[in-house]
Amino acid sequence: MDSSRATAIELQGVTKSFRTQSGRGTVVALDAVDLAVETGEIFGLVGESGSGKTTAGRLMVRLDRADEGVVRVAGADLNRLRGKGLRDFRRKVQMIFQDPYQSLNPYMSVSDTVGEPLIIAGELSPAERRQKVLQMLATVGLGPPEAFLRRYPHQLSGGQRQRVAIARAMVLDPEIMVADEPTSMLDASMAVQIYQLLASIQAGRAMTMVFITHSLAAAHYLCDRIAVIYRGVVVECGPAETVIFHPRHPYTRALMDALPRHGRPGAQRRYGTLRPEPRPGRFPGGCVFFDHCNRADPHRCAHRRPALRSMGDGVSAACFLAAPHRSRGM
Repeated sequence: MDSSRATAIELQGVTKSFRTQSGRGTVVALDAVDLAVETGEIFGLVGESGSGKTTAGRLMVRLDRADEGVVRVAGADLNRLRGKGLRDFRRKVQMIFQDPYQSLNPYMSVSDTVGEPLIIAGELSPAERRQKVLQMLATVGLGPPEAFLRRYPHQLSGGQRQRVAIARAMVLDPEIMVADEPTSMLDASMAVQIYQLLASIQAGRAMTMVFITHSLAAAHYLCDRIAVIYRGVVVECGPAETVIFHPRHPYTRALMDALPRHGRPGAQRRYGTLRPEPRPGRFPGGCVFFDHCNRADPHRCAHRRPALRSMGDGVSAACFLAAPHRSRGM
């Protein structure tokens, strides 16, 4: 982390659990998570489905509240925000949701959808709102923008819907954006266009962006730094380039092994950290990846939870066996 840059978002010891559908138990989505996102960077949260990354994003925009720990955005404790402070926060922090089919109201036109936050803010005249909506539609690549004002979600393609969702999130000129897997419903070619759009918007406005994804390739394309999450625990964090090309944690290495390989797959390094079958039994006090880790020490990893520790070059990993990437460690 660059000590000269301010912290935009900070999670300290954040834990969040949810009731199971039966109501008889709980599922821990985040377990004592510490994170810090620098002002003006694109920070990636990477992990498989159910890892807790979306829950972390929802806490950052206060759609959910932490059970334990503190979430701070621009220095403000989100649990303490009330009244004007909360209204100001809603203007500064916005979220792009995963599924534009569900996040857009099918009964609202594009003009009403993008313009609604401006009406709630109550600062612009109708003519100014219309101009702002047209400007945002052009910014997200929907042109000519006048042609989209009276369209409804069912009249748009998946990519156009997501561009409308981005325009809606951007219309209040937020300082922080949380993008929750914004391309998961799109094909590969359209996903690349959305990545390019997000990168362009972020660079042009110098805003802070949290990009939530299951794809290391997407995180490498967009992000300055990334945190890898597994079962609600941050297992590795650091500059995207270093984490991806010199992964320290066995789970990050397993994600790298899972990436498609084309051309000469035999020439590319494979880490082999994922067991063919998980270890039988439960290990609640140990490393969260122990039951799947091919290299775990059964005497240590099964009974103790490793803390994030520095690996050098700005990378931290929660693994007893990890070593700085210059060494010949794991």
